[in-house]
Amino acid sequence: MSKRKAYRPRAARIDALTLAIQGQAKLTQADQEAMAAPVKLAVEQISKGLGAQADWQAVFDVCNILDRFVNMPTVMRNGEDYLNTIQGVIIGILDRQKRTDSKALYPAELEDLRGMVELWQEILSVVTHREYFQAEERAHKKLLTVLRGGHPSARVINI
Repeated sequence: MSKRKAYRPRAARIDALTLAIQGQAKLTQADQEAMAAPVKLAVEQISKGLGAQADWQAVFDVCNILDRFVNMPTVMRNGEDYLNTIQGVIIGILDRQKRTDSKALYPAELEDLRGMVELWQEILSVVTHREYFQAEERAHKKLLTVLRGGHPSARVINI
């Protein structure tokens, strides 16, 4: 007959406790700056007429995550109209650039893009880690659905 192993209690999982606390904690100032930096740089590059695909991708990423925050009432309420407006501005800019090969922006368009950056920074200052990562994950899932052709109202823009 074999002997049973002696019972040894498991050590407490500190990482689980850390994750629980972090999920309720707001983003740190360093996190906020790191997450806002790419889109701030992108808008500045776009404003100078130097916007490359990576710059526009940073803008699209923020729009996609804002789209998910709109569906989170604890983060952003009644933002659908604003989001539709900023998406329309971006589509208008890109369509005009394709038609005319001009990378110039109208002053109102530049103001709208900078306003989006300010909104992004404001939202980053109030969300928790859990809310941010949840929105990021949902945006990624929606993007995959759109790219697979499963969302009829979406428009895929090639830069």
